[in-house]
Amino acid sequence: MTDSTSINSRPSLPIESSSYESLPPPVIKLPTRLDTLSDGLKLDVRAHQRTYEGAYTRTAIGALSFAIVIIKLFSKEFLPIGAVYTAYALFLYFAGLHKSRQVDFYYNPDKDKEYFVTSGWSVMLLTALSFAAYLALFALVLTM
Repeated sequence: MTDSTSINSRPSLPIESSSYESLPPPVIKLPTRLDTLSDGLKLDVRAHQRTYEGAYTRTAIGALSFAIVIIKLFSKEFLPIGAVYTAYALFLYFAGLHKSRQVDFYYNPDKDKEYFVTSGWSVMLLTALSFAAYLALFALVLTM
């Protein structure tokens, strides 16, 4: 019959003091720009990053992937459609990049700025671009 303590316990291995000396020194984390912000502002910055760096980039990658599929799988007649999707994807990506840079500007503690301008003009520009891209695609499909 075995003792319950002997089942759960493991034999300890002797550790030499020289093994502790070979460990690298601990890494000291330097403060980031976000460490100076309040919790509410950190939450805002993360939300903007999810939107501009996440959603815009995912949409641009999706449109670019669709453009590549159209260009590679179909005949040369569909090349203008792939070009429209490629231009649309590139504009979406750079719009998201521009908006993410604006967030870095608005929450810069060195410049004492903690305000954010709404995305009204960006939304209007992206709406107009999307509408123009879909009209161009519709016209291209009708002419085929």
